[in-house]
Amino acid sequence: MKRIAVGMSLIALGFLGGLLAQQPGPGSGPGFFGGRLPFAAGTVAKVEGNTIVVEMSFGEQTFTRTVMVTNQTQILKSQQGTKADIKPNTYAVVMGEPDPQSGWVRANFVLLLPQLTRQREIPFVVVGRIYDVRNQGNQFGVTAPVTLNPDARIFKMTPAKLADIKLGDRIMARGRPEEGTNNLLAETITIGEMLSGFGGQRGFRFGGPSGFRRPAGEPSAQRRQ
Repeated sequence: MKRIAVGMSLIALGFLGGLLAQQPGPGSGPGFFGGRLPFAAGTVAKVEGNTIVVEMSFGEQTFTRTVMVTNQTQILKSQQGTKADIKPNTYAVVMGEPDPQSGWVRANFVLLLPQLTRQREIPFVVVGRIYDVRNQGNQFGVTAPVTLNPDARIFKMTPAKLADIKLGDRIMARGRPEEGTNNLLAETITIGEMLSGFGGQRGFRFGGPSGFRRPAGEPSAQRRQ
């Protein structure tokens, strides 16, 4: 189960990185992990200046990766959220099942973000700016109307700083490998809860928004079958 959770966390990392940052160029560092993988996910073993040493495990193998923090690195903290954190004009990534009768998305997982630099069409996922919050956060609009399932998991991302990263913290970093080294030049770093709520739903399309007020210029949801 631990390996499955780690795998899902890496999927989430790649997904969120695509929303929060531009796509990195191909790496050219030595070795499989240094030269090909544009991420590091594990436990902070050392913090010194603008460098973070991350201890990573894959199966029975354990190794370290040095993450370089620059002035352009976006650092976020991930933590459990509540319905009270669902507010207009913040951003959300919502995963759930469609209700074919109402056209609503019944959410199993909600990730709240401070910003999105771009939106992408992704199967099974609703992404966008929150508006028209109702019923104490149980219902809200994104690019489709959303209603929370009773057991829906809510996470929130908040801005953080390099000084917030401590020994023993769990982090996920995404960026591009530094040429000629095993170091990772970080574009985004997430501290805290590993996101393992992605995966498992089928593709769908939505009906109308059942009375929800979509702001002028807000795009409608489009999904692939």
